Amino acid sequence: MPHHLFTCLTDHAIVQICIIFCLLHRNDFFAYVQHFNHTLPALLCSTTDGAAGLHILKWVVRNNGVWVGNIIPLHHLCSPTHVIPHFRKEVNLHLTHHTAYKFSNEFWLNKYWNNEFFYALSLS
Repeated sequence: MPHHLFTCLTDHAIVQICIIFCLLHRNDFFAYVQHFNHTLPALLCSTTDGAAGLHILKWVVRNNGVWVGNIIPLHHLCSPTHVIPHFRKEVNLHLTHHTAYKFSNEFWLNKYWNNEFFYALSLS
């Protein structure tokens, strides 16, 4: 499970939803999600985009390189987020608008996406 640096978002994780499903003969819905780790805002770290103060996200991966995922109840999902791939100076020739999340390892969490999200992240 990702470690949490957002004091006002304790016990929350940032995930990518891969699939939503329900089991036969049950009314409960579930989501298979893959986890991101998050770090301090770039403003507090010596990164290339210190002015924006965005949190940096990276996929949580096992030792064998497989992304960490879990099945969670759908009602545990709280809010959509806006995650932006962080492109480096070197061009990855596999990147397209369809594969940017698959072939990127580092992302920015856009705290400017909406007012509620901005205030929640700014209080941390």
